[in-house]
Amino acid sequence: MSPKSATPKNADYHHGNLRNALIEAGRSALMEVSAQDLSLRYLARMVGVSEAAPSRHFSGIDELLATIAASGYRDLAALRVAIRDSEDTALAKAYRMMRVYVEFAQRHNGLFSLMIGPRIVAHQAYPELAEESNRSFGLFSETIQALAIESGWTHSDLKLVTHAAWSMEHGLATLILANRAPRADTKVAVPKLIDFVVMTLLGAITAGPDHLQSVTEQCAAFQKSAVTRTARKRAKA
Repeated sequence: MSPKSATPKNADYHHGNLRNALIEAGRSALMEVSAQDLSLRYLARMVGVSEAAPSRHFSGIDELLATIAASGYRDLAALRVAIRDSEDTALAKAYRMMRVYVEFAQRHNGLFSLMIGPRIVAHQAYPELAEESNRSFGLFSETIQALAIESGWTHSDLKLVTHAAWSMEHGLATLILANRAPRADTKVAVPKLIDFVVMTLLGAITAGPDHLQSVTEQCAAFQKSAVTRTARKRAKA
């Protein structure tokens, strides 16, 4: 993408319009280039202002990128607010909450990579980014916890349940964007994969803690048996 063709030269930016224009230019650029390739000079050329003009609003490219990432989390949170405020069941809300994360990543690949990637190392150094990120996760967490409570999980388990769901949605999104899932040698439709992964996790949550305890006991028994077999083989040797 040529930064020269994005916005006409001599655009009239007053009363904070330049700040918003730079954010929008950055979001647009991320559809074609990585965050590593963006600079204040590049974005200044996109919006048709001098190279020094962005410094009126941002201390450097890192602050601008953090602001762009914050705008992404703000958009994601807006989608999640709509889900939270819907009349859906707790299960339906949890399903939609996880799917919307993956779908957002698919629609906004470059922006999402900036939001979760290594380009911005310390989110907490940028208050707006930290606030928007925490707000989006909070909406997700509240929805997953509501389903967990409905399914019989205790409050002491809620953080584990939430992190399991988060790991599932985030891992799936990043694997899809990296073209690692589905595997190239496996014919699996992406929409079906998303549904299966999300519903498998939600199935485990709705099955409740008693089911997990049963699985845990079976795995422990298998592990104990495996250790015993290994010990016997060593003894015979």
